[in-house]
Amino acid sequence: MRMVPVLLLAACASSSNPHEASAPILVEVKPTPIEIRDVTVTPIEAPVVVEFTRVTTLLEAPRADAERLGVIKKKARAAVKNEVAGDASCARWIEIEPKGWTCASSVVASTEPPTTATPIALDDDDRDRPAVIRATYGVVRRGTTAFANRNDATGRVLEGSNTVRAAGATTIDGKRYWLTSKGDLIDASQIIQISPSSFKGVAIAEGAAMPGWIRGRKDPSKPVKTLARRELAPRTVVTIQEESADGRFVRVNDTDWVPRGDVRMAALTTPPEGTGAGEKWFDVDLDTQILVAYEGTRPVYATLVSTGKYGHWTPTLISRVQAKHESTPMTSDKGDVYSVADVPWTMFYDGHYALHTSYWHNGFGGPRSHGCINLAPRDARLLYQWSSPDVPPGWTSVYGTEAHPGSLVRVHSAKLPEPKFRGYAKRIREAAVVASSLP
Repeated sequence: MRMVPVLLLAACASSSNPHEASAPILVEVKPTPIEIRDVTVTPIEAPVVVEFTRVTTLLEAPRADAERLGVIKKKARAAVKNEVAGDASCARWIEIEPKGWTCASSVVASTEPPTTATPIALDDDDRDRPAVIRATYGVVRRGTTAFANRNDATGRVLEGSNTVRAAGATTIDGKRYWLTSKGDLIDASQIIQISPSSFKGVAIAEGAAMPGWIRGRKDPSKPVKTLARRELAPRTVVTIQEESADGRFVRVNDTDWVPRGDVRMAALTTPPEGTGAGEKWFDVDLDTQILVAYEGTRPVYATLVSTGKYGHWTPTLISRVQAKHESTPMTSDKGDVYSVADVPWTMFYDGHYALHTSYWHNGFGGPRSHGCINLAPRDARLLYQWSSPDVPPGWTSVYGTEAHPGSLVRVHSAKLPEPKFRGYAKRIREAAVVASSLP
């Protein structure tokens, strides 16, 4: 089976939607499929581990035209559980743990154990540890020239807004250049290095009160003064203990009263119709700019987000995570032209719209995006690992399907508190309604 990297347009803009990303996804070059008839799947009894020799797309069945389940990185290792004779496109197929079929030509036997992942808990307090984003990013000054290589004398002027990731650095004629992850050489003096936000949401213990954050209405970046003239720092985590008779003030600890409008509170809500007991799902309130992650009826995590700014509204809907990518670039050549390098922990849930890391701003709690739901890096990593579909060790992408659905995403506002189901979330819901009506 031959694989080639293809650049697909996939998230925050397009000609019809100014919110687009280009996600490099490995796509199979598919020959005319030959139907496999009466095949015998042979379970692997002894533990066999294989190592992938290239980035590989994993499939739901041992066929070149089967639905994609995800992408596994080169040098990742996995246990083999089944094998089957193939056809002209692949002589032998193998099935790996925990799921997915690949052609045997993409792996070699390994004596090492399968790749493992470090578990991440929602209540893991990692703020005293090194930053979760280890890469170096920067914003390029407008009008800067990028060069394809050392011998490129003219280069090309970058259009619109550009952020880049440093893959290395070099010196040419006494001047320092960044080598970007796209392979460009850019004068380092024309790049402003980014310091990603350290903000993080709150894990919610079972039975605990819903959290809130101090966020001043006049200037969210400044402290809020209490009635006792004390100051509470922006985004201080609070819970409402008591409300004044006129509803204008709330007590947020033993002594401090603050204006109600200077507190953003997460609200407890009920799951979308048909949500399973314990099922993982997201609730996003556009009015408060708060995301709450639930397991069934129980809230487990809450955080501030940034949704679409004026003219780039985030649509209200109920959908499901369609694809999760460990990293993907995002671009738009329509309207506000931009190119954003290598966005970590991205979860597409409705066409080009995604929940994703925003390493370039720290304005969580207010609209900032081109329509996507921006998360602080620590939140994005946690929720990427927590949500469905699960990301097996060594995988860089995983796709939600009706057989392996992604987490529900409900985006709502006061104007539209009960949005409609869309995409394959709608098909799953309709199928469930039909099944429930059968005798």
